[in-house]
Amino acid sequence: MKLFDVVAKALACVLLVSLTHPLLGEDWPTYQHDNRRSGVTGEQLPFPLQRIWQTRPVAPKTAWSGPAKWDSYANMVNLKSMRNFDPVFYTTAAQGYAYYGSSIDDAVHCLQLETGREAWVFFTNGPVRLPPTFYQGRLLFGSDDGCVYCIDALSGQQHWKVRMSDSQRKVPNNGKLISMWPCRTGVLVQGNVAYCAGSLLPWKSTYLFAIDVGTGTWQGSGQYKRTYEQMTAQGAMFASAEHLYLSQGRQAPLMFDLQTGDLLKTVGNSGFGGVYGLLADDSTFVHGHGQNHGPEGAMRFFSGKTQDQLLSYPLATSIVVNGNRIYVHADRVLRAIVRDEYMQLQAEKTQAQADLKADKKKLKQLEPNPSRQDQAAELEQRIRATTEEIKRIDRQIPSCFLWTVNSDCHLSLILTGRTLIAGGEDKVNAYDAQSGQEIWTTRVSGRAYGLTASQGCLIVSTDRGQISCFGQ
Repeated sequence: MKLFDVVAKALACVLLVSLTHPLLGEDWPTYQHDNRRSGVTGEQLPFPLQRIWQTRPVAPKTAWSGPAKWDSYANMVNLKSMRNFDPVFYTTAAQGYAYYGSSIDDAVHCLQLETGREAWVFFTNGPVRLPPTFYQGRLLFGSDDGCVYCIDALSGQQHWKVRMSDSQRKVPNNGKLISMWPCRTGVLVQGNVAYCAGSLLPWKSTYLFAIDVGTGTWQGSGQYKRTYEQMTAQGAMFASAEHLYLSQGRQAPLMFDLQTGDLLKTVGNSGFGGVYGLLADDSTFVHGHGQNHGPEGAMRFFSGKTQDQLLSYPLATSIVVNGNRIYVHADRVLRAIVRDEYMQLQAEKTQAQADLKADKKKLKQLEPNPSRQDQAAELEQRIRATTEEIKRIDRQIPSCFLWTVNSDCHLSLILTGRTLIAGGEDKVNAYDAQSGQEIWTTRVSGRAYGLTASQGCLIVSTDRGQISCFGQ
Protein backbone atom coordinates (compact mmCIF):
# COMPACT_ATOMS: atom_id res chain seq x y z
CA MET A 1 0.00 0.00 0.00
CA LYS A 2 1.36 3.40 -0.94
CA LEU A 3 2.26 5.88 1.79
CA PHE A 4 -0.29 8.35 0.42
CA ASP A 5 -3.08 5.76 0.79
CA VAL A 6 -2.04 4.97 4.36
CA VAL A 7 -2.05 8.65 5.34
CA ALA A 8 -5.39 9.23 3.61
CA LYS A 9 -7.01 6.33 5.44
CA ALA A 10 -5.56 7.48 8.76
CA LEU A 11 -6.93 10.99 8.24
CA ALA A 12 -10.32 9.53 7.29
CA CYS A 13 -10.37 7.52 10.52
CA VAL A 14 -9.55 10.63 12.57
CA LEU A 15 -12.32 12.55 10.82
CA LEU A 16 -14.80 9.73 11.39
CA VAL A 17 -13.97 9.56 15.09
CA SER A 18 -14.25 13.35 15.43
CA LEU A 19 -17.73 13.24 13.90
CA THR A 20 -19.07 10.25 15.83
CA HIS A 21 -17.28 9.96 19.16
CA PRO A 22 -19.53 11.37 21.92
CA LEU A 23 -16.70 12.86 23.98
CA LEU A 24 -15.17 15.26 21.44
CA GLY A 25 -17.62 18.15 21.78
CA GLU A 26 -17.90 21.15 24.08
CA ASP A 27 -18.51 21.31 27.81
CA TRP A 28 -21.65 22.80 29.40
CA PRO A 29 -19.92 23.89 32.62
CA THR A 30 -22.59 25.95 34.34
CA TYR A 31 -26.33 26.58 34.39
CA GLN A 32 -27.47 27.55 30.86
CA HIS A 33 -23.93 27.04 29.56
CA ASP A 34 -22.23 30.32 30.61
CA ASN A 35 -22.35 33.24 33.00
CA ARG A 36 -24.66 35.14 30.67
CA ARG A 37 -27.06 32.15 30.87
CA SER A 38 -27.27 32.30 27.09
CA GLY A 39 -28.25 28.66 26.48
CA VAL A 40 -26.00 28.79 23.39
CA THR A 41 -23.21 26.38 22.47
CA GLY A 42 -21.25 26.11 19.24
CA GLU A 43 -21.46 22.32 19.31
CA GLN A 44 -23.63 20.81 16.58
CA LEU A 45 -25.34 17.65 17.83
CA PRO A 46 -25.46 14.69 15.40
CA PHE A 47 -29.19 14.34 14.70
CA PRO A 48 -31.11 12.09 14.78
CA LEU A 49 -30.40 11.23 18.42
CA GLN A 50 -31.27 8.03 20.24
CA ARG A 51 -31.90 7.53 23.95
CA ILE A 52 -28.67 6.29 25.56
CA TRP A 53 -29.68 6.13 29.21
CA GLN A 54 -32.08 7.60 31.74
CA THR A 55 -32.28 7.81 35.52
CA ARG A 56 -35.04 6.45 37.70
CA PRO A 57 -37.49 9.33 38.22
CA VAL A 58 -37.94 10.85 41.68
CA ALA A 59 -39.88 14.11 41.48
CA PRO A 60 -38.06 17.19 42.84
CA LYS A 61 -39.38 19.11 45.83
CA THR A 62 -39.36 22.72 44.74
CA ALA A 63 -38.47 25.49 47.15
CA TRP A 64 -41.86 27.16 46.58
CA SER A 65 -45.15 25.44 45.94
CA GLY A 66 -46.01 27.40 42.78
CA PRO A 67 -47.90 30.54 41.78
CA ALA A 68 -50.51 32.13 43.99
CA LYS A 69 -54.06 30.89 43.43
CA TRP A 70 -55.23 34.39 42.66
CA ASP A 71 -54.29 38.05 42.87
CA SER A 72 -56.96 39.58 45.08
CA TYR A 73 -55.60 43.11 44.56
CA ALA A 74 -56.06 42.95 40.77
CA ASN A 75 -58.77 40.25 40.81
CA MET A 76 -56.76 37.90 38.54
CA VAL A 77 -56.41 34.12 38.40
CA ASN A 78 -54.22 31.62 36.45
CA LEU A 79 -51.05 33.44 37.46
CA LYS A 80 -47.56 32.37 36.39
CA SER A 81 -45.00 31.41 39.01
CA MET A 82 -42.32 34.02 39.64
CA ARG A 83 -40.08 31.69 41.71
CA ASN A 84 -39.93 28.54 39.59
CA PHE A 85 -36.12 28.22 39.56
CA ASP A 86 -35.81 24.54 40.56
CA PRO A 87 -38.60 22.52 38.83
CA VAL A 88 -36.13 19.83 37.62
CA PHE A 89 -32.69 18.45 38.38
CA TYR A 90 -30.78 20.77 36.04
CA THR A 91 -27.49 19.37 34.79
CA THR A 92 -24.03 20.58 33.85
CA ALA A 93 -21.51 18.52 31.91
CA ALA A 94 -17.73 18.57 31.51
CA GLN A 95 -14.93 16.22 30.49
CA GLY A 96 -17.12 13.18 30.05
CA TYR A 97 -19.26 13.56 33.17
CA ALA A 98 -22.69 15.02 33.95
CA TYR A 99 -23.51 16.62 37.32
CA TYR A 100 -26.73 17.57 39.05
CA GLY A 101 -27.94 18.69 42.46
CA SER A 102 -30.91 17.07 44.18
CA SER A 103 -33.65 18.55 46.34
CA ILE A 104 -34.60 14.98 47.39
CA ASP A 105 -31.45 13.45 48.86
CA ASP A 106 -29.62 16.79 49.45
CA ALA A 107 -26.66 15.79 47.30
CA VAL A 108 -24.65 16.43 44.15
CA HIS A 109 -24.44 13.43 41.81
CA CYS A 110 -21.76 12.66 39.23
CA LEU A 111 -22.74 10.45 36.26
CA GLN A 112 -20.61 9.03 33.47
CA LEU A 113 -21.88 10.79 30.37
CA GLU A 114 -21.54 7.76 28.07
CA THR A 115 -23.30 5.25 30.34
CA GLY A 116 -25.25 7.15 33.00
CA ARG A 117 -23.51 5.15 35.71
CA GLU A 118 -23.03 7.02 38.97
CA ALA A 119 -19.37 7.78 39.69
CA TRP A 120 -19.85 9.38 43.13
CA VAL A 121 -22.30 11.28 45.36
CA PHE A 122 -21.52 14.20 47.66
CA PHE A 123 -24.06 14.84 50.45
CA THR A 124 -24.87 18.18 52.09
CA ASN A 125 -27.32 18.94 54.90
CA GLY A 126 -29.99 20.51 52.71
CA PRO A 127 -31.48 20.49 49.19
CA VAL A 128 -29.19 21.45 46.30
CA ARG A 129 -31.50 23.36 43.95
CA LEU A 130 -29.24 24.44 41.08
CA PRO A 131 -26.55 22.45 39.28
CA PRO A 132 -22.88 22.73 40.23
CA THR A 133 -20.55 24.93 38.22
CA PHE A 134 -17.47 23.21 36.78
CA TYR A 135 -14.29 25.30 36.94
CA GLN A 136 -10.72 24.05 36.46
CA GLY A 137 -11.43 20.57 37.76
CA ARG A 138 -13.61 21.74 40.65
CA LEU A 139 -17.37 21.88 41.26
CA LEU A 140 -18.96 24.79 43.12
CA PHE A 141 -22.56 24.84 44.35
CA GLY A 142 -24.83 26.04 47.12
CA SER A 143 -27.21 24.23 49.44
CA ASP A 144 -30.25 25.01 51.55
CA ASP A 145 -28.08 24.11 54.55
CA GLY A 146 -26.70 27.65 54.25
CA CYS A 147 -23.30 26.72 52.81
CA VAL A 148 -21.51 26.98 49.50
CA TYR A 149 -19.19 24.11 48.62
CA CYS A 150 -16.12 23.53 46.46
CA ILE A 151 -15.30 19.88 45.70
CA ASP A 152 -13.10 17.92 43.31
CA ALA A 153 -14.94 17.12 40.07
CA LEU A 154 -13.36 13.69 39.61
CA SER A 155 -13.43 12.33 43.16
CA GLY A 156 -16.10 14.37 44.94
CA GLN A 157 -13.66 15.21 47.75
CA GLN A 158 -14.31 18.53 49.51
CA HIS A 159 -11.84 21.40 49.10
CA TRP A 160 -13.69 23.93 51.24
CA LYS A 161 -17.10 25.19 52.29
CA VAL A 162 -18.28 28.64 53.37
CA ARG A 163 -21.31 29.33 55.56
CA MET A 164 -23.53 32.18 54.37
CA SER A 165 -24.34 33.44 57.88
CA ASP A 166 -22.72 33.09 61.28
CA SER A 167 -26.13 32.16 62.65
CA GLN A 168 -27.06 28.47 62.90
CA ARG A 169 -30.80 29.24 62.91
CA LYS A 170 -32.97 26.79 60.96
CA VAL A 171 -36.57 26.82 59.74
CA PRO A 172 -38.87 24.04 58.46
CA ASN A 173 -39.28 23.77 54.67
CA ASN A 174 -40.84 20.87 52.72
CA GLY A 175 -40.53 18.55 55.70
CA LYS A 176 -36.86 19.42 56.30
CA LEU A 177 -34.96 21.86 58.46
CA ILE A 178 -32.98 24.33 56.36
CA SER A 179 -30.88 27.39 57.08
CA MET A 180 -32.55 30.77 57.41
CA TRP A 181 -29.96 31.81 54.80
CA PRO A 182 -29.99 29.07 52.13
CA CYS A 183 -27.83 29.49 49.03
CA ARG A 184 -30.43 29.39 46.24
CA THR A 185 -28.51 31.36 43.62
CA GLY A 186 -26.11 28.60 42.64
CA VAL A 187 -22.49 29.66 42.21
CA LEU A 188 -21.22 31.83 39.36
CA VAL A 189 -17.46 31.68 38.75
CA GLN A 190 -15.66 34.45 36.88
CA GLY A 191 -11.96 35.31 37.02
CA ASN A 192 -11.22 32.72 39.74
CA VAL A 193 -13.87 34.30 41.98
CA ALA A 194 -17.06 32.50 43.03
CA TYR A 195 -20.17 34.67 43.44
CA CYS A 196 -23.21 33.53 45.43
CA ALA A 197 -25.76 34.76 47.95
CA GLY A 198 -27.60 33.48 51.02
CA SER A 199 -31.16 34.67 51.44
CA LEU A 200 -34.71 33.54 52.20
CA LEU A 201 -36.99 36.31 53.50
CA PRO A 202 -36.92 40.05 52.75
CA TRP A 203 -37.19 40.98 56.42
CA LYS A 204 -33.96 39.08 57.13
CA SER A 205 -30.49 40.01 55.92
CA THR A 206 -29.14 38.85 52.55
CA TYR A 207 -25.44 38.01 52.28
CA LEU A 208 -23.64 38.50 48.96
CA PHE A 209 -20.26 36.78 48.58
CA ALA A 210 -17.27 36.94 46.24
CA ILE A 211 -14.98 34.04 47.25
CA ASP A 212 -11.55 33.01 46.01
CA VAL A 213 -12.04 29.66 44.27
CA GLY A 214 -8.66 28.32 45.34
CA THR A 215 -8.76 29.17 49.03
CA GLY A 216 -12.40 29.70 49.97
CA THR A 217 -11.67 33.11 51.53
CA TRP A 218 -13.33 36.48 50.85
CA GLN A 219 -10.78 38.90 52.34
CA GLY A 220 -8.59 39.56 49.26
CA SER A 221 -8.78 42.05 46.42
CA GLY A 222 -12.03 41.73 44.45
CA GLN A 223 -13.48 39.47 47.16
CA TYR A 224 -16.09 40.42 49.71
CA LYS A 225 -19.00 39.58 51.98
CA ARG A 226 -21.72 42.22 51.74
CA THR A 227 -24.85 42.44 53.88
CA TYR A 228 -28.11 43.84 52.50
CA GLU A 229 -31.61 44.32 53.86
CA GLN A 230 -35.05 44.16 52.24
CA MET A 231 -34.14 41.84 49.38
CA THR A 232 -34.26 38.16 48.50
CA ALA A 233 -31.82 36.22 46.33
CA GLN A 234 -33.15 33.24 44.38
CA GLY A 235 -32.47 31.76 41.00
CA ALA A 236 -29.25 31.75 39.00
CA MET A 237 -27.18 34.93 38.90
CA PHE A 238 -26.01 36.57 35.65
CA ALA A 239 -22.75 38.42 35.03
CA SER A 240 -21.16 40.68 32.47
CA ALA A 241 -17.57 41.91 32.75
CA GLU A 242 -18.65 44.73 35.10
CA HIS A 243 -22.01 43.82 36.62
CA LEU A 244 -23.66 41.07 38.60
CA TYR A 245 -27.44 40.57 38.34
CA LEU A 246 -29.59 38.97 41.03
CA SER A 247 -33.21 37.84 40.68
CA GLN A 248 -35.68 38.24 43.54
CA GLY A 249 -38.73 36.27 42.43
CA ARG A 250 -41.70 38.45 43.27
CA GLN A 251 -39.70 41.67 42.96
CA ALA A 252 -37.60 43.25 40.24
CA PRO A 253 -33.99 42.09 39.70
CA LEU A 254 -31.02 43.96 41.12
CA MET A 255 -27.72 45.02 39.56
CA PHE A 256 -24.45 45.09 41.54
CA ASP A 257 -20.90 46.17 40.81
CA LEU A 258 -19.08 42.89 40.20
CA GLN A 259 -15.78 44.01 41.74
CA THR A 260 -17.11 45.64 44.92
CA GLY A 261 -20.54 44.13 45.52
CA ASP A 262 -22.09 47.62 45.68
CA LEU A 263 -25.81 47.69 44.86
CA LEU A 264 -26.18 49.95 41.82
CA LYS A 265 -29.88 49.90 41.00
CA THR A 266 -33.14 48.00 40.65
CA VAL A 267 -33.75 46.99 37.03
CA GLY A 268 -37.32 47.75 36.01
CA ASN A 269 -40.42 48.40 38.07
CA SER A 270 -41.31 46.77 41.38
CA GLY A 271 -43.77 44.38 39.76
CA PHE A 272 -41.28 42.99 37.24
CA GLY A 273 -40.62 39.70 38.96
CA GLY A 274 -39.38 36.33 37.80
CA VAL A 275 -36.22 34.23 37.95
CA TYR A 276 -35.69 33.59 34.22
CA GLY A 277 -33.27 35.69 32.24
CA LEU A 278 -30.12 36.11 30.22
CA LEU A 279 -27.57 38.67 29.08
CA ALA A 280 -27.05 39.20 25.35
CA ASP A 281 -23.54 39.69 24.00
CA ASP A 282 -23.95 43.49 24.23
CA SER A 283 -25.18 43.07 27.85
CA THR A 284 -28.82 43.72 26.96
CA PHE A 285 -30.59 42.20 29.96
CA VAL A 286 -33.63 40.00 29.29
CA HIS A 287 -35.66 39.05 32.34
CA GLY A 288 -39.11 37.88 33.23
CA HIS A 289 -41.85 35.31 33.21
CA GLY A 290 -44.13 36.49 35.97
CA GLN A 291 -45.17 39.93 37.10
CA ASN A 292 -47.13 41.28 40.01
CA HIS A 293 -50.78 42.06 39.17
CA GLY A 294 -50.49 40.47 35.71
CA PRO A 295 -51.52 36.90 34.87
CA GLU A 296 -49.76 36.39 31.54
CA GLY A 297 -46.13 37.21 32.20
CA ALA A 298 -43.63 38.60 29.72
CA MET A 299 -39.97 38.86 28.76
CA ARG A 300 -38.63 42.35 29.31
CA PHE A 301 -35.54 43.76 27.55
CA PHE A 302 -33.36 46.33 29.31
CA SER A 303 -30.48 48.40 27.93
CA GLY A 304 -27.02 47.15 28.88
CA LYS A 305 -25.83 50.76 29.23
CA THR A 306 -28.68 52.55 31.00
CA GLN A 307 -30.81 49.61 32.23
CA ASP A 308 -33.87 51.43 30.85
CA GLN A 309 -36.61 49.15 29.58
CA LEU A 310 -36.46 48.74 25.81
CA LEU A 311 -39.47 46.53 25.17
CA SER A 312 -41.70 43.84 26.60
CA TYR A 313 -42.55 40.64 24.76
CA PRO A 314 -45.89 39.42 26.17
CA LEU A 315 -46.66 35.74 26.80
CA ALA A 316 -43.01 34.75 26.18
CA THR A 317 -41.94 31.62 28.04
CA SER A 318 -38.45 30.86 26.65
CA ILE A 319 -35.93 32.83 24.64
CA VAL A 320 -32.45 32.70 23.11
CA VAL A 321 -30.56 35.78 21.90
CA ASN A 322 -27.59 35.05 19.64
CA GLY A 323 -25.92 37.89 17.76
CA ASN A 324 -28.52 39.59 15.60
CA ARG A 325 -31.11 36.86 16.12
CA ILE A 326 -33.83 36.47 18.73
CA TYR A 327 -35.52 33.09 19.05
CA VAL A 328 -38.59 33.28 21.25
CA HIS A 329 -41.51 31.06 22.18
CA ALA A 330 -44.72 32.90 23.00
CA ASP A 331 -48.38 31.89 22.85
CA ARG A 332 -47.58 28.46 21.30
CA VAL A 333 -45.53 29.99 18.48
CA LEU A 334 -41.75 29.73 18.01
CA ARG A 335 -40.29 32.61 16.06
CA ALA A 336 -36.92 33.83 14.70
CA ILE A 337 -36.50 37.61 14.65
CA VAL A 338 -33.92 40.01 13.20
CA ARG A 339 -32.89 41.64 16.43
CA ASP A 340 -31.60 45.11 15.43
CA GLU A 341 -34.52 45.98 13.16
CA TYR A 342 -37.06 44.62 15.62
CA MET A 343 -35.56 46.51 18.57
CA GLN A 344 -35.49 49.75 16.56
CA LEU A 345 -39.15 49.45 15.57
CA GLN A 346 -40.15 48.57 19.12
CA ALA A 347 -38.23 51.58 20.44
CA GLU A 348 -40.08 53.83 17.97
CA LYS A 349 -43.39 52.29 19.00
CA THR A 350 -42.63 52.71 22.70
CA GLN A 351 -41.81 56.39 22.19
CA ALA A 352 -44.94 56.92 20.09
CA GLN A 353 -47.11 55.27 22.72
CA ALA A 354 -45.59 57.50 25.41
CA ASP A 355 -46.25 60.60 23.28
CA LEU A 356 -49.81 59.46 22.63
CA LYS A 357 -50.47 58.94 26.32
CA ALA A 358 -49.04 62.36 27.20
CA ASP A 359 -51.09 64.16 24.53
CA LYS A 360 -54.30 62.44 25.59
CA LYS A 361 -53.67 63.52 29.16
CA LYS A 362 -53.11 67.14 28.06
CA LEU A 363 -56.26 67.06 25.94
CA LYS A 364 -58.32 65.82 28.86
CA GLN A 365 -57.06 68.71 30.98
CA LEU A 366 -58.12 71.21 28.29
CA GLU A 367 -61.64 69.85 27.80
CA PRO A 368 -63.35 71.99 30.48
CA ASN A 369 -61.81 75.19 29.03
CA PRO A 370 -63.59 76.41 25.82
CA SER A 371 -61.12 79.31 25.41
CA ARG A 372 -58.32 76.91 24.56
CA GLN A 373 -59.97 75.18 21.60
CA ASP A 374 -57.03 75.92 19.29
CA GLN A 375 -54.67 74.02 21.55
CA ALA A 376 -57.17 71.20 21.82
CA ALA A 377 -57.46 70.97 18.03
CA GLU A 378 -53.67 70.84 17.71
CA LEU A 379 -53.52 68.04 20.27
CA GLU A 380 -56.25 66.11 18.48
CA GLN A 381 -54.32 66.35 15.23
CA ARG A 382 -51.13 65.11 16.92
CA ILE A 383 -53.06 62.25 18.50
CA ARG A 384 -54.40 61.16 15.11
CA ALA A 385 -50.93 61.36 13.56
CA THR A 386 -49.32 59.39 16.38
CA THR A 387 -52.07 56.76 16.22
CA GLU A 388 -51.38 56.31 12.50
CA GLU A 389 -47.65 56.10 13.21
CA ILE A 390 -48.21 53.26 15.66
CA LYS A 391 -50.34 51.44 13.08
CA ARG A 392 -47.55 51.86 10.51
CA ILE A 393 -44.99 50.38 12.89
CA ASP A 394 -47.30 47.46 13.68
CA ARG A 395 -47.57 46.73 9.95
CA GLN A 396 -43.79 46.85 9.58
CA ILE A 397 -42.87 44.66 12.56
CA PRO A 398 -43.69 41.32 10.84
CA SER A 399 -40.99 42.07 8.27
CA CYS A 400 -38.49 41.38 11.08
CA PHE A 401 -39.71 37.80 11.44
CA LEU A 402 -37.46 35.35 9.60
CA TRP A 403 -39.81 32.44 10.23
CA THR A 404 -42.68 31.46 12.49
CA VAL A 405 -43.80 27.92 13.34
CA ASN A 406 -46.45 26.51 15.63
CA SER A 407 -44.83 24.72 18.56
CA ASP A 408 -46.12 23.17 21.76
CA CYS A 409 -42.59 22.92 23.24
CA HIS A 410 -42.66 26.18 25.18
CA LEU A 411 -40.90 25.38 28.47
CA SER A 412 -37.22 25.68 27.54
CA LEU A 413 -35.03 26.64 24.60
CA ILE A 414 -31.33 26.31 23.73
CA LEU A 415 -29.26 26.77 20.58
CA THR A 416 -26.71 24.10 19.66
CA GLY A 417 -24.75 25.00 16.56
CA ARG A 418 -27.37 25.35 13.82
CA THR A 419 -30.19 23.73 15.81
CA LEU A 420 -32.78 25.04 18.26
CA ILE A 421 -33.89 22.52 20.88
CA ALA A 422 -37.17 23.15 22.69
CA GLY A 423 -38.59 21.35 25.71
CA GLY A 424 -42.32 20.83 26.17
CA GLU A 425 -44.75 18.63 28.04
CA ASP A 426 -43.70 14.98 27.56
CA LYS A 427 -41.66 15.83 24.47
CA VAL A 428 -38.61 17.60 23.06
CA ASN A 429 -38.36 19.04 19.54
CA ALA A 430 -35.39 20.17 17.46
CA TYR A 431 -35.68 22.84 14.75
CA ASP A 432 -33.34 24.08 12.06
CA ALA A 433 -32.37 27.57 13.24
CA GLN A 434 -32.23 28.94 9.68
CA SER A 435 -35.62 27.74 8.45
CA GLY A 436 -37.63 26.73 11.52
CA GLN A 437 -38.18 23.26 10.06
CA GLU A 438 -38.63 20.52 12.66
CA ILE A 439 -35.82 17.99 12.23
CA TRP A 440 -36.23 15.72 15.27
CA THR A 441 -38.62 14.92 18.10
CA THR A 442 -38.67 12.53 21.04
CA ARG A 443 -40.89 11.65 23.98
CA VAL A 444 -39.92 12.19 27.61
CA SER A 445 -41.79 11.77 30.87
CA GLY A 446 -42.88 15.10 32.28
CA ARG A 447 -42.27 18.79 31.57
CA ALA A 448 -38.84 19.25 30.00
CA TYR A 449 -37.53 22.40 31.69
CA GLY A 450 -33.86 21.36 31.65
CA LEU A 451 -31.74 21.03 28.48
CA THR A 452 -27.97 20.48 28.36
CA ALA A 453 -25.91 19.86 25.21
CA SER A 454 -22.38 18.53 25.61
CA GLN A 455 -19.94 16.06 24.09
CA GLY A 456 -22.36 14.96 21.38
CA CYS A 457 -25.17 14.35 23.88
CA LEU A 458 -28.45 16.05 24.80
CA ILE A 459 -29.46 15.73 28.45
CA VAL A 460 -33.14 16.39 29.24
CA SER A 461 -34.43 16.96 32.80
CA THR A 462 -38.16 16.86 33.59
CA ASP A 463 -40.33 17.83 36.54
CA ARG A 464 -40.96 14.15 37.27
CA GLY A 465 -37.31 13.87 38.22
CA GLN A 466 -36.21 11.94 35.16
CA ILE A 467 -32.87 12.73 33.51
CA SER A 468 -32.54 11.29 29.98
CA CYS A 469 -29.47 11.34 27.75
CA PHE A 470 -29.75 11.24 23.95
CA GLY A 471 -26.89 10.76 21.51
CA GLN A 472 -25.45 8.25 19.07
